[in-house]
Amino acid sequence: MDALDALIQPGRVHRSLYTDAEVFVAEMEKVFGGAWVYLAHESQLPEPNDFIATRLGLRPVILTRDADGGLHGLFNRCAHRASTVCQAECGSARRFQCSYHGWTYSNRGELVNVPFVEGYPATFDRADHGLALVPRLAVYRGLVFGTLNADAPTLAEWLGPAGPLIDEFVDRSPSRRLQVRNRQRMVYRGNWKLAWDNAGDGLHPTFAHRSFLVLNERQHGGARSLSQFKASPDDTGMYGLDLGNGHMFVDQRPGLQQSFWETQRPVPGREWYEARISERFGDDSADVLEMAPGSMVNLSIFPNLLIKGNTLETVDPVSVTETRLHTWVAAAEGAPDEVNVLRMRIAEDFPSLGNPDDLEIFERCQDGLAIGEVEWVDMSKGLDHEAEEVSADGVRRAPVTHEGPMRGYLRAWLELMSADAKLTTARPGEASFEKAA
Repeated sequence: MDALDALIQPGRVHRSLYTDAEVFVAEMEKVFGGAWVYLAHESQLPEPNDFIATRLGLRPVILTRDADGGLHGLFNRCAHRASTVCQAECGSARRFQCSYHGWTYSNRGELVNVPFVEGYPATFDRADHGLALVPRLAVYRGLVFGTLNADAPTLAEWLGPAGPLIDEFVDRSPSRRLQVRNRQRMVYRGNWKLAWDNAGDGLHPTFAHRSFLVLNERQHGGARSLSQFKASPDDTGMYGLDLGNGHMFVDQRPGLQQSFWETQRPVPGREWYEARISERFGDDSADVLEMAPGSMVNLSIFPNLLIKGNTLETVDPVSVTETRLHTWVAAAEGAPDEVNVLRMRIAEDFPSLGNPDDLEIFERCQDGLAIGEVEWVDMSKGLDHEAEEVSADGVRRAPVTHEGPMRGYLRAWLELMSADAKLTTARPGEASFEKAA
């Protein structure tokens, strides 16, 4: 693997970041071990003894809630011969038994039973053979993160200016809490960072989603969601932010000509649900309806969480050339049922048509990156441009089509890849937990 700092230059990045298996292996250790990685949402484990299977890079993890309500990140690996001990995606369980030799663990990770214990050495101690745990867990507004890095900053420090933007997203709900529902699964033949490049890219909708924009215009006129990308996005006031630590933000709201609800395209049942809400809430119905459409922002929490519209999406690397995307709809807790049904139907709108566009482009990019003689990927749009503004907290703001957010996440990537972080696991009862907000 070539010197990392030579692979990222002002305005361009070397193709090997997307194609080199050694780079990928190092990322799984240093980026997905050294950073705070999103694991799940608290609403996915609502009751004592609930669990959900997740991943920390390539590391399989069981996130559990014990009988007292505490959260634990158990590595899904038997301490005996390494088989995974949980095959279910989610459920409720006080114990996990390895199907290979029957070793059984509590949902806190302790080894509670070893069959036919005769024959093990006299020094064998069950306390030394529990499941390994993610050593640091933290929660911010219901979002659960984990890290193996003993020296990582607190989660609140890691999020930095992204924290208040998460607050805005969550606080659209009357209770100021979210409930995660359903899941859409996608896979593409390409590197995980192609999804990350795209998340902060405010230029691609004009071209990659052109067929959708044309259909939108023909069917619904020129003032619907995403219409602001049809011509010259930078003339609309939309902007992108490099938030630091690899986090990115794209704000589409300045390009809207009407309220969220008036901008939303028709979805099945819209008129009926709108009439129900108007009947129930009268003069307040406009405010209630405004909770249904997406937030009109893209907030990316490095390295694996994308908050888009009303959805949470995870970027899950599988190999250097394969990535899975999982998307959950975020229901507004405390909102009328009609609002959350509309959120589900709206999630069938652009995501169902736009995501395939993106995945097709990612695979085309990966195909192009196979040409070894063409070494560099250009990311120079906006570099040293007079339109870029830097605030006192270091946030960089630029017109929406500029590529500053991408250059920003690559700076964070390089810092993590170059660090000599102390990555650890914890024994049952020794992991730390932080309630960041």
